[in-house]
Amino acid sequence: MRPGGRGGSLWLVLGLTIALLFLHELGWLQPLEAILTVPLTPIQRLVADLGRRAVEGIEFLREVRDLQGEVQRLRAQVEALETENLRLQELAAENAELKGLLGLVRENPQRTFVAARVIGYETDPYLRALILDVGTRQGVREGMPVVTRGAVLVGRIAAAEHTRSRVRLLTDAGSMVGALLQGTRAMGVVVGRPDGFLLLDLVAPEEAIVPDDVVLTSGVGGQIPRALVIGRVAQVLPVSEPFRQALVRPAVDPRRLTAVLVLTGFPGMETPETP
Repeated sequence: MRPGGRGGSLWLVLGLTIALLFLHELGWLQPLEAILTVPLTPIQRLVADLGRRAVEGIEFLREVRDLQGEVQRLRAQVEALETENLRLQELAAENAELKGLLGLVRENPQRTFVAARVIGYETDPYLRALILDVGTRQGVREGMPVVTRGAVLVGRIAAAEHTRSRVRLLTDAGSMVGALLQGTRAMGVVVGRPDGFLLLDLVAPEEAIVPDDVVLTSGVGGQIPRALVIGRVAQVLPVSEPFRQALVRPAVDPRRLTAVLVLTGFPGMETPETP
């Protein structure tokens, strides 16, 4: 290449560029530009369409990400609301139970009660018991009856410590309570069974036992008041000399209780012996 050749080419390109710009401004290149633009139009449209779709794709991915975040937020909100709803249901059930106990206290002003919360449940082949959060400090003594709303008998205090006590449930095999049939007025005793039912026993053979009859406490013995609800006759057993028997379904499932009342005093009550 001769010296000065590169510099000459640059000047030539610069000159052509200036000339083309000048001709473009004068409008003399429009026919040529139109001819050159026609083949490029489909390509331009394709490039524009691809660009638009790329932008739309990016926007779609952004929207999907935002929707996923919104779904997660709503799911967490639903779970929180479900948890709150369960808590409110439990509070409503507990409130209804406490209202029932309060109503029992108001309906029996001649009796004295100690309110207690159930803090444990014990069960094995030989013992069925509730653990309460009250004891001798609150005036609870062995032998005192424990009731729930509806004047239902749950059991009796089997042992009392300073701040807690154990309730022997009616279904415990060692439990025995004097009973009275509301309909026929027949009397007997109710003893616990390991299958969760109660056995009505020692009913005189001439007395009638009717299925679904309400079984109440008889008040015999002076340590449990009369007319507390025990349950209902579920099945009359075949006559067995010298007494009649029946299976009794308890009026309450003690495992569902959260609060009870210890009956510490009532008219005619014999004070349980303190060990």
